[in-house]
Amino acid sequence: MAEGWGTRMAITTAQFRQAFPKCANPDGWAVGLDGEMDKAKINTPARVAAFLAQLSHESSRFTLFEENLNYKTPSRLDAMFSAVTSEADARALIARGPQAIGNRVYANRNGNGDERSGDGWRYRGMGAIQLTGKANYLKTGQRIGEDLVSHPELLLTPRVGAKAAVAYWVRCDLNDEADREDHVEITRAVNGNALAGLAERKAEYRRLRSLWG
Repeated sequence: MAEGWGTRMAITTAQFRQAFPKCANPDGWAVGLDGEMDKAKINTPARVAAFLAQLSHESSRFTLFEENLNYKTPSRLDAMFSAVTSEADARALIARGPQAIGNRVYANRNGNGDERSGDGWRYRGMGAIQLTGKANYLKTGQRIGEDLVSHPELLLTPRVGAKAAVAYWVRCDLNDEADREDHVEITRAVNGNALAGLAERKAEYRRLRSLWG
């Protein structure tokens, strides 16, 4: 067991910096996650590694906390989202910019309004776990006592971002999946049926277990 973890599996700034050396605020994230993870019993090597592996993949190892919708290639945008009807449609959306893309691809999903409502962009993936959709912002905000619907930008802060990520994990009951090392079901809960990046998430889990297992 790595130095400093002890029986409570505390997360220190030094450990966090070792795992995520490009994170701009390792102290903020380490402090924010440490208490919230402990309260949620994310406190075994398997649970800690599974949880942090998912957050790491979603946030590019704690460096990016907003979904990148700045697509450049029409064929990729068309392949990624069913709401995009053709490469020509994708090309037109790309010309209008990331906000237009978000409003289209997330319209009428997860509690969002239609394309004109602006909800798709407003409630795009945000935070360490890339919370997406107005319904998820509402449910998670209610759990942590924060108005994420009116202030989605709070998810960009380590304090609220950590609370939201842990709350989502608990709502999906993922500690049991972590105990079974069922990365498919964990990824499905975090990312959806597409299971995007499953191999990379598994590799990140192995990396973190090798550091702190």
